[in-house]
Amino acid sequence: MQKSKKRVLIALYNMGGPANQTEVEPFLRALFTDPDLLDIPFGRFLQSFVANKIIGKRLSEVKDRYQLMGGGSPQLPITQSLAEMLDTKLRSRPDAQRLFAPAGKQTPYELAAVMPLFRYSEPRAETVLRKCVEEHIEELWLLSQYPHCARATTGTSVREIGLLQKAHSEFLSVRVRSFASYGDSPEFIELWTERLQRAWNNLPVGRKHLLISAHNLPLSYVAQADPYPDQIRRTVQEVTRRLGLHEGLDWTLCWQSAVGPVRWMSPTTDDSLDHLCSTGVEHMLVWPVAFVSDHIETLVEIDVEYAEKAKQLGVKTFTRVKNFDSDPDFLDFLAQLVCRSANDLLNQPESPLLRDFTERAAGPFCSSQAGGCLCANYYLSGRMGMERGTNYAKISEPSRIPVGQKKKLLSTQKPESKP
Repeated sequence: MQKSKKRVLIALYNMGGPANQTEVEPFLRALFTDPDLLDIPFGRFLQSFVANKIIGKRLSEVKDRYQLMGGGSPQLPITQSLAEMLDTKLRSRPDAQRLFAPAGKQTPYELAAVMPLFRYSEPRAETVLRKCVEEHIEELWLLSQYPHCARATTGTSVREIGLLQKAHSEFLSVRVRSFASYGDSPEFIELWTERLQRAWNNLPVGRKHLLISAHNLPLSYVAQADPYPDQIRRTVQEVTRRLGLHEGLDWTLCWQSAVGPVRWMSPTTDDSLDHLCSTGVEHMLVWPVAFVSDHIETLVEIDVEYAEKAKQLGVKTFTRVKNFDSDPDFLDFLAQLVCRSANDLLNQPESPLLRDFTERAAGPFCSSQAGGCLCANYYLSGRMGMERGTNYAKISEPSRIPVGQKKKLLSTQKPESKP
């Protein structure tokens, strides 16, 4: 059992987004200069050069897209609302009260706060770590808003914390733990299944199709055994199995939002729309499987741009399954995950659901990955990750994809130019 009460801050981490038009350019610069998001060969200079080219070409367009959402991203208010609701829930539900309570109560942990933590906009990792130090918070628990692991999402968020702790010795006083990914969690699968079932049943009579669109990933990361594509597919297969839908006939998995001069996975959402519309699909339901909260890729890219394209191609009905945002059922799922993980940690040095920052074993819902599973803090992957991460992680396992196969895979893909 834990001998002394620990003050804990739970951070709901995600990509973030600009709050207004002024913040769009700094947000894009932080985004495209991150080598874990867009890994450009030949070092930092070329990364900055490519970032400048992308921003110069797309800044006006991206500002216009954010203008459609009121000028900025809704991710901060959505995540802030969810954080406040989770804070209240953890202070009120019986199983949580036995774990978290204000100072003076005989519980293992004192819940200092629940708050957002973003990778490319405030509040960023340094802000959250500094809050921990200033308010004598001993442990920071990272609860991802990415259900699936990827070097470009989970990986870069956790790596930033590692770099900050190395650069600022005062941050080393904060013990960092992270919750396992939950894309394969039966409870999470059931949340999506219920939501999709309702939306699917509400489609009009006629030929209908479920278009499952996930954020794209550079093909080089796939070749380095990034766990993201496999985790996405497992979620998709389990949900569609429960719904009784068949791949190809009833549903298609595709990938959206590729940008920059690197090769990406296929088929893209654009190409899938072209193909499905040419086969006579009348009613289309879009499931943004990789996202739990709305942002530019759902509210603009899917709801506006893909919707307009589908209607031009003859689709009669084009709808999207609503993201969870601060939905009460999703809130209950997160609260249950926190309570189960915290209680598990009390009875053993390390919990498979809530791991110490440096542990690298696989989480309970992750299949074996030759390159390691990022949800379990094995947070650097691939050749560039190994070079940058010598002081933070040791990656010794070879990729499960042979070198010859990697070269063949890369040579068969064409660069994707449209985000």
